[in-house]
Amino acid sequence: MAYLETLAPLGVKRAVLTGLDGLVIEALGRGTPPAEVLAAELASLARHLAPLAQALSGEVRRFSLATETHEVLALKVGEYLLGAVVERGMDRRAIGQELSRIALRLQNL
Repeated sequence: MAYLETLAPLGVKRAVLTGLDGLVIEALGRGTPPAEVLAAELASLARHLAPLAQALSGEVRRFSLATETHEVLALKVGEYLLGAVVERGMDRRAIGQELSRIALRLQNL
């Protein structure tokens, strides 16, 4: 089942659905970073942020990263991670809402 296709009309440059192991389950888009790199790095970030989240009496649910030209939005859903790369200045709210809708679909598996 395709989960990420609804992100394309929102202008998402690259998106991935991955497990916490960093292996790509589904990918959308082309260009850099390659889907395999994005998935592996998101999984690594989620693992490395876990101790900080635990120190704050919680768990990693959502995180973002910004560079001069792009932003990465990530959402952790159980044993899955959703990540989207967008150009700076795009409507992050709409993309975040769509990632949340996809997350709901994943939770109902």
